[in-house]
Amino acid sequence: MIQRTEPRIFSSFRTAYRHRKRLALFVIPWVVGLGLGVPLLWHQIGVNAREPQIRNREETLSQAYDILGRTLDRLGRDALFLADLQSRFGEPSAPLTPMSVEIFQSFAASSPDYDQVRWLDTEGNERLRVNHRGGGEPVVVAEEQLQNKADRPYFRDTAALPLNGLYFSALDLNIENGVVEVPHLPTLRVASPVFHNGIKQGIIVINYRGTRLLERLKRLDMSVDLYLMNQAGYWVQGPDPKANWAWQLGAPTQDPAQADLLQAASKGGRGLFNSGGEDWSYRRFDPGAGLLTSGEVAEMRAPGASLYLLARDAAGATDSQETRGKLILGLVAAVLAAVALAVTGRLANGMEAEAEWARQMEEANRTLRETNEKLGVTQRELARAERLSSLGLMVAGVAHEMNTPLGSAALVLSKAANDLRLFKEKVTTGLRRSDLDLYIADSDVSLDMVRDAIHRCTALVQRFKQVAVDRATLERRDINLAAFIPDADPRLRKWDASAGISLTMDVPDALTITTYPGPFAQVLSNLVNNSLLHAFEAGKPGMITINARRSGDQVLIEFADDGRGISGTDIEKIFEPFFSTARHSGGTGLGLHIVHQIVTEVLGGTINVESPPRDRARGTRFIIRLPRTAPAQAET
Repeated sequence: MIQRTEPRIFSSFRTAYRHRKRLALFVIPWVVGLGLGVPLLWHQIGVNAREPQIRNREETLSQAYDILGRTLDRLGRDALFLADLQSRFGEPSAPLTPMSVEIFQSFAASSPDYDQVRWLDTEGNERLRVNHRGGGEPVVVAEEQLQNKADRPYFRDTAALPLNGLYFSALDLNIENGVVEVPHLPTLRVASPVFHNGIKQGIIVINYRGTRLLERLKRLDMSVDLYLMNQAGYWVQGPDPKANWAWQLGAPTQDPAQADLLQAASKGGRGLFNSGGEDWSYRRFDPGAGLLTSGEVAEMRAPGASLYLLARDAAGATDSQETRGKLILGLVAAVLAAVALAVTGRLANGMEAEAEWARQMEEANRTLRETNEKLGVTQRELARAERLSSLGLMVAGVAHEMNTPLGSAALVLSKAANDLRLFKEKVTTGLRRSDLDLYIADSDVSLDMVRDAIHRCTALVQRFKQVAVDRATLERRDINLAAFIPDADPRLRKWDASAGISLTMDVPDALTITTYPGPFAQVLSNLVNNSLLHAFEAGKPGMITINARRSGDQVLIEFADDGRGISGTDIEKIFEPFFSTARHSGGTGLGLHIVHQIVTEVLGGTINVESPPRDRARGTRFIIRLPRTAPAQAET
């Protein structure tokens, strides 16, 4: 019992091992597909769901950019306009006129956001300042309260500008008497030089109160948090209001988050980045860029005045579409995993039966292979027997063809020997003139008969040698069929139509092939011989036609005649060796066999013959298809 059980146990282990390999081939694609496809789809769902949020942030940034651009461009034009007006009031040393004061007051009253409007002379002294605060009327500051601003950056930079130059300061908190003004007043200063008759007379400065502008930007879109950061990386309006204006309120360094945001945002004019696990959109804003682009400003200097607009999704603005898409993907992945497990179980359950069926099929295949091998041996023996039979038939044919002329020669030589013996006897007994003449005449006839028999044997040997072409002498080259075909046989170049047989050739001039000229010419010559010998009845007219044309990557050559045609029983055997219907006329039966062998084995083509029933049409047509380039192996 133990000896019977152990092989089955070992067989079960081997079967289980084979099952594991097959199961792995099925399970691995599922594991790879789910392991790669689900994360990729999960990520793509997030990307697709975030696209509306990105567009929302970009739209908010565009709106903020347009608001800042329009506001500061208007501010710049006002500064240029006021500088142009002031340039008409004469020398800065002249006393202020009531008209100048009135113009500055009216100008300050034109916008509730103009905190101060000032005129500074070339030494930085305030010649005129109008304050506009608290929503009241603009107030002209008394002369004793005017200050010298020569140490302020906006004065130094603006004083160096040419006519129509414009200067924008950084947006910061206003400073009065060296102290940050309380309550805090976000201020941006725009200045332009004043010229009179080409002589600089000082500068015009407008202090723009940015409180309402910042509040407007903050309220653009409640689903997007919009922030402003200066070029130094400090918050002008940031996530934590306590961190705003930190560089002026006693926090000289940035926190790491601000440094990361500045590094990401400073890489280009606009873009996207991720910081701290949050997606941000940013856009750089340069004050007065619109004026500079349009050519309204001759030169602009605003060092440190650029701002970065930063936007992120507001807290609590969750995307239900992303959550819903990922939930559906998770369910689909779970269903696919369950299906894969179920199918794997079904496969495992059916593998034992399949293994048994495979063993049965293997046994049947082994039996079939053995039978097939025996059949192959039998087929090779039959092929060998057929080749020997063909060789025997060919040898018999050659013997039969050679026997007739050789037999005639032997008979004539026997008669010549007998005549010579009789001639010798008559020479001994007495030779007469008539005996000599008769001997000479008989000898001439015998020699002619022997010569004809030898010539027939020689011609037969030459024709038989053509059956096996000596390929070592072949040379492949390009030939033009229109020029080559007439030269293939002397009769084609200068056709003799005196016997009533005419010739027509239709070959295109530009038809060129690469082939073996010698064997090809022999094919054409043998076809001409075959038609002249077999096709036409004596004394009756006829026509031979040779056509050639291109057919794809082949050349089609048709050789036709309108003669008596070929019977249905003969047409099946015309390419066989030694088959001839005109043996009484000297036919050997090798001409068309040689044609078939050259076309198929040397030139790499095919040849077919057509001859319709005689009650329908007349004639025979040989159709030869040759490749445009003959096979190179035919040269070896």
